[in-house]
Amino acid sequence: MIKLFVGNNNFRRGVVMSSEIEKKYLTDLEVVSLAIDIEDRGYEFYTMASEKFSNDKKIKEFFDEMAREELMHKSKFEELYRKLLDEKKGDDSAYFDIEASIYLTMLYKTSVFPSKDSVNEVLKKINTYEDAIELAIRAEKDSIIFYDEIVKDAKFDSTKKVAITLLNEEIKHFIDLSNMIKAI
Repeated sequence: MIKLFVGNNNFRRGVVMSSEIEKKYLTDLEVVSLAIDIEDRGYEFYTMASEKFSNDKKIKEFFDEMAREELMHKSKFEELYRKLLDEKKGDDSAYFDIEASIYLTMLYKTSVFPSKDSVNEVLKKINTYEDAIELAIRAEKDSIIFYDEIVKDAKFDSTKKVAITLLNEEIKHFIDLSNMIKAI
């Protein structure tokens, strides 16, 4: 488990106060770990959304497919993590710059999919599958921003390549979700 550097998550008008941020450089390994967790959160969200809206076969199948894709993404990042762990141990060039590190951590903590602990509570408040899809659209947009930042700041080509692949997948998810909301 990675120790993240966001303080107590107090936000003032959407801005995190600089006194609440412990400045810490992230490594490619840590960023890949965050990405694994994001994909895991996506899987949990889509799986639970599928269960919640199981009375509509089309929506259930859509959420099931999205969950399967999140698992495939997670697998790609897990493979990358193992590769980086073997190849890049102790390499100081693996660190993202401090601004990118802070930005990525803030995206991870405040955006993307709800945590595993809170996904059930979030879905309890959602009464329609349109609302679930809208939440998923926002999460996929946040994922696009997250992976784009990884592409820009990763130190290793292997990290960039996987991030580019998954960035394109997240764009596809965004388009699929947008099309689904239009079709409803």
